Amino acid sequence: MWRSLPALYGLLLALHAQAADEIQLRIRNDSGESFEHVWQGKPQLGTDVDLGPLAPGQTSRWHRLPGTQAHYRKTRVQLASRHLTGVLPDAPLAPGCYTFVCTLEDGALQVVALRESGCRKPE
Repeated sequence: MWRSLPALYGLLLALHAQAADEIQLRIRNDSGESFEHVWQGKPQLGTDVDLGPLAPGQTSRWHRLPGTQAHYRKTRVQLASRHLTGVLPDAPLAPGCYTFVCTLEDGALQVVALRESGCRKPE
């Protein structure tokens, strides 16, 4: 039993480091159009999630993703007549909580990440 304690401790440290690198996000529709669906994450890595429909002014539930930029960089929305993808700037986000504010400008989806001081546990 005592021999397995160092291995268990190492596993706990690895899990803690992984949790520290996560981000929690939610999406807010600041456009004048309804989003029929909002997707976040990277399907190829198994982290994509459908955050459902969002009416103008509505905010999605919190969702946790790995802190690697590939998992949160693109936000996809479905409007009544088309799909749009918004891309965050190249700078990676620090671990923490963010609201991704989505607007429509000249027919393109614009996404801005706002850091939150606290957030709820994702569902």
